[in-house]
Amino acid sequence: MIEEVYKVKTLDETLKLLDSKSSSMIIAGGTDIIVQMRNKRVEKKTLIDISDVEELKKISEDKGIIKIGACTTFNQIIHNEILNSNLYGLKKAAMSVGSPQIRSRGTIGGNICNNSPSADFIVPLLALDAAVRIQTKSYERKVYLKDLLLDKNEVDIKENEILTYIEFEKPKKNQIVTFSKLGFRKSLAIAKVSAGVFLDIKDNKFSMVRISLGALSNIARRAYNVENYLIGKEVKDEYINNAIDMIENNVKKELRGRESAEFKSHAVKGIVESAISECIKLNIRG
Repeated sequence: MIEEVYKVKTLDETLKLLDSKSSSMIIAGGTDIIVQMRNKRVEKKTLIDISDVEELKKISEDKGIIKIGACTTFNQIIHNEILNSNLYGLKKAAMSVGSPQIRSRGTIGGNICNNSPSADFIVPLLALDAAVRIQTKSYERKVYLKDLLLDKNEVDIKENEILTYIEFEKPKKNQIVTFSKLGFRKSLAIAKVSAGVFLDIKDNKFSMVRISLGALSNIARRAYNVENYLIGKEVKDEYINNAIDMIENNVKKELRGRESAEFKSHAVKGIVESAISECIKLNIRG
């Protein structure tokens, strides 16, 4: 049960509180934590509100690396000019998150730390091979997002640590990331299946491929065997269809015995095909 609340203005102030206060937790947009508090699922005693920490709300680019502060909202992602057309999938994922109110308050860091299996924004970040920066008062560490996600609603962040930034290499001219998802409703849809696709196409061949899948198991994850199959192949329907069939088989194996196995293994084919096709079209268009 929350006994005390601190509203901080700087990252340094946050790190000092995390170091001195045991049983503490971070709140930024609050779109997930408020629900947990109402349902009496919060056991921490100290709440640290970082919603006014301006240094964690910035999006920057330096030497080919794009850096997004953990308190950046989905609306900021949608309207930011640094995130250009090559990062179309990031903006598309941000636009698909919840309602306008959620997009204006919900933060990128919160979406990652909550680690819902159906979290939209995590999926294209995995396709970008993104990493996060984790800090305490005494150290900072870099962790790739694929290693940060441990299980449903569980990430590799200790009680005295805070996720400060998300970073990834800015896609080059021939590199595009896209996002696609299936929800049962057009608006406010929670993903039933989602996919992020990053392609680097040179001389009509897949020179780099990353495919991430969400809402299929406890955590979003990459389809490494499918990526390896496509690399070096010509951009032809034959190879794309083979890759999609491989993904269907992966999902069938992973969800074997579950009621959703048949539906999701079939649905994922259309979602991945849509993301790959969109990626290729955007690449050709330049």
